[in-house]
Amino acid sequence: MWDLRSRKIPNWLTGSAVLLGLSLHTYANHLEGLIFSLEGMALGLGLFLTLYGVGWMGAGDVKLYAAVGSFLGPFQTLSAAVLIALAGGVLAILTLGFHAGWRRAGVWTWNWAQTLFLTRSLNAADSTKHPTLKLPYAVAISIGTVWSYWWSPLR
Repeated sequence: MWDLRSRKIPNWLTGSAVLLGLSLHTYANHLEGLIFSLEGMALGLGLFLTLYGVGWMGAGDVKLYAAVGSFLGPFQTLSAAVLIALAGGVLAILTLGFHAGWRRAGVWTWNWAQTLFLTRSLNAADSTKHPTLKLPYAVAISIGTVWSYWWSPLR
């Protein structure tokens, strides 16, 4: 809800979630549980820190996914990242469609798909300018995490 309203995720929320994830796994499985939780947290942090480094994600999203990783462990953190990326892509197209118009969003998406899959130049994909929009990526993180939990063969 914070991300939807203010595009910020509070540190007290992500910090306490990390501590809770680490504590629960440590309580349940002692040192093995702590290591499992730390690996998931480190993987979540590392994956999203890379995206933060290139400017595609905010710091709150990075900390939120580190917290998610502390609950999921390393394997499910990786599978959740794939589903979060899919949910984020759908969210981006929907946000662009609502803010810039559906036709414009479709043209922009088509140009990017051609860039990715048909090796067109990156400049060709930028020919249809789009507004810079901030996505409430915590929504995609939530959807992808729940999706990975219910769909995962690891649970």
